[in-house]
Amino acid sequence: MTKLFLIVSAGFGCFTFFLSSAVAQTSQFLALNVATPVKALTNRLAYATIEESPVHFCGENIPTNHPAIVERWTRTLNQQAALAADLTVLKRRASVVFPLIEPILKQYRIPSDFKFLPLLESAVTNRAVSRKGAAGFWQLMPQTAQSLGLNVSHRRDERFNLLKATHAACRYINELYDQLGSWMLVATAYNAGPNYIQQLTRQHPDMHPMALPYRAAETKAYLFQTVAIKELLTRPQAYRDRLSARHLEALSDGADPVASAERAVILASFDMDERDVAKATIGQETLDTGVTFVTDSTTTVVLLTEDEPITEVSPEKPQLTPATSQVAPVETAPSVIRLVTRSLSEGPLTEGKLCLFQVVQPVTLNGRTFAVGDMIQAHIEVIDANSKRVFLRTDQLTTAQTQETISLKLVATEQPKQPGVALPTRLEGWQLSWELL
Repeated sequence: MTKLFLIVSAGFGCFTFFLSSAVAQTSQFLALNVATPVKALTNRLAYATIEESPVHFCGENIPTNHPAIVERWTRTLNQQAALAADLTVLKRRASVVFPLIEPILKQYRIPSDFKFLPLLESAVTNRAVSRKGAAGFWQLMPQTAQSLGLNVSHRRDERFNLLKATHAACRYINELYDQLGSWMLVATAYNAGPNYIQQLTRQHPDMHPMALPYRAAETKAYLFQTVAIKELLTRPQAYRDRLSARHLEALSDGADPVASAERAVILASFDMDERDVAKATIGQETLDTGVTFVTDSTTTVVLLTEDEPITEVSPEKPQLTPATSQVAPVETAPSVIRLVTRSLSEGPLTEGKLCLFQVVQPVTLNGRTFAVGDMIQAHIEVIDANSKRVFLRTDQLTTAQTQETISLKLVATEQPKQPGVALPTRLEGWQLSWELL
């Protein structure tokens, strides 16, 4: 947009050189309002918003003097705001979990903003497992978790222990900060690895962390989306022009508190209950008064990228949010229970192809309980080129808890009792609902 504006402005500049100043002003007005009216006005509003109320991550501000960063920030914020229905679900889950991890972050002297990373990593679920093997609330890789002192085995995986995993993640984050010296760089290194980020900063020592030429689209989007989620959850009133009245109320601090039954379900998903919370709180208070913490230890939800435009949706109908392990709510008819999954497979869609899907919502279907992290194998049976619809059926289920393999017969649907789904743009991260017909 900026390049286009400069080209248009240059063209008008040559013309207005021979005209009076009044005509020149008129021409500049036309260049702004005819050439790129929507984008130009959006960017001007974005600059004004950031200047009036600086946006930051761990005290490091988004620069207002970098047009490319401001433009991408605005685009990411608008995309995430369009998916506000999913954010309201994350906010309710986070309201139960944040009080448990915030004191631990404080103990390790890590900025509170890092609590928003797991929202993007695991969507506040504990049994999330990525296709690369990262697991748990903090999505730690097996080797990283073991180097941090966690037990990772078939019988016992401490990555799923919220408190132990949080302590391990904090030790890793502090180690990254000692290596990189910037909390923004630490956040990107959490996604892409410290060696790669350190190499980039050496090649571009004067470049802002949000402007570095990251190789992967996921890494490019990671920090922008983390900050967007943080802003919409903590300062929704500042973005009231992007949110519906219903979502604005749900994201505000005065929203309805989480009921005890809902709280119990969220804690149970982390293998915890109120007694565990009480013990954890006592332990945190004790540690906070007399323990010195060592910081020299060792250590998709598919992210929204600029290649994945998000269409504005009606405030009354939430849309699924792509994320590496993100749980996205799906509206279903009250009488129909469906299983929600996301694809872990890649490559082209072909008839007969075997695909792997991960369960992203706990549900009981036809007497069988599905847990987050369970794996489902499914075949693509038919691809109808005319209607651009795909028909899939499941073959078997592998449970995350016991690795037991069970025969499973379900079909993919978008509408209750109607097999078939729309042809996706890509297989990776594809989210589907399944039901028994």
